[in-house]
Amino acid sequence: MNRTLLAQKIGQAIWRQPVMQDTRGAVAVTVAIMVVVLLSFGALALDISNAMIARNELQNVADASALAGARQLGVIYAALPQGTPYTTYLLSNPSAVVNATTAVALANQARQVNISLNPADIVIGVWNSGPHTLTPGNVGATGVRVTARRDGGANGPVATWLAGIMGINSLNVVATATAALTGTGVLRPGEGNAPFGLDQLIFNNPAYCNTPIQFYPTNNPPQGCAGWQTFDQSPPNANKERQIVQGLTPSPPTYTTPQITAGQTPLEYIGGNVATVFGDLINLYNAKKVPDASSPSGFCWNVTIPVYPDQNCAQPNTSMMTIGFASACVWNVQDTPAKQIDARVTCGEVTNGGGGGGNFGTLGSIPGLVE
Repeated sequence: MNRTLLAQKIGQAIWRQPVMQDTRGAVAVTVAIMVVVLLSFGALALDISNAMIARNELQNVADASALAGARQLGVIYAALPQGTPYTTYLLSNPSAVVNATTAVALANQARQVNISLNPADIVIGVWNSGPHTLTPGNVGATGVRVTARRDGGANGPVATWLAGIMGINSLNVVATATAALTGTGVLRPGEGNAPFGLDQLIFNNPAYCNTPIQFYPTNNPPQGCAGWQTFDQSPPNANKERQIVQGLTPSPPTYTTPQITAGQTPLEYIGGNVATVFGDLINLYNAKKVPDASSPSGFCWNVTIPVYPDQNCAQPNTSMMTIGFASACVWNVQDTPAKQIDARVTCGEVTNGGGGGGNFGTLGSIPGLVE
């Protein structure tokens, strides 16, 4: 083979060989991008999870603090003199409520930081259950709203671990809760003091406060929408009613009424004339009445009574669930020939006990979370 042909074949062989390219730089760039992406996903997983934990812890702080503040309102109102409605009470110095709220917050943490509350983040006011609103104010206040935060305004934001690579070094976390006094939900043993119940129909009128009512006659609308009960599910009768009334008359009573819980305790009711009870009922009224210039007789026997579901003022003769409690001033009990028990609904009472019942003008001193 001559030299020229050999050179051509060698050149063709070299030309057909694949060209090896250096890709090390491209791989390095790809790896860097993937690291950033993975770290970003790590930031999402770790930092957002951490922020959610902080949010849950702040919610617990807000819940507990709001309950503590509203509980202080209940303590204040339950200690008011008989006949002093909370609805007109001016909370001239709310420091007791504020102090109770802040003390609970400081005793708790969110991501290892004890939580302090800004004064502006504690709102005291009147809770409106219908529209679910809190109207700020110190007259007749029934609710406390608390905002617990970890941000630039208080306690510092929550630091991130990996999100810094995206320029996010911290996250703001905030939680809010409202607690309020609600309708009396429980009469504890011994707190029931009259063998009556009221038809919910009475309270369908928004202006039910101070409404004249009659516990007897029992189906005489619009005032006489009531029934007799014996604090249990056994059928009421004159003999049992008389024993209860006689047991409630001494001080201290020889009969202790059982606990009644709204939504849990049904009571057996009966309407009509329980004639033989009236003499003993007059004795109970005379033993428990107190001077009251606003009542027609000048006296009030202050009672707290169960409310049963709306029966359109029909004569009760069945077992019915207790849906809440109301307060009333009994100002007249007459025997023969009138046989009449006159009273009026009173509003603004706060009883020692839990809420959770319907709002029939009387609240429990132990609050609940409402939002």
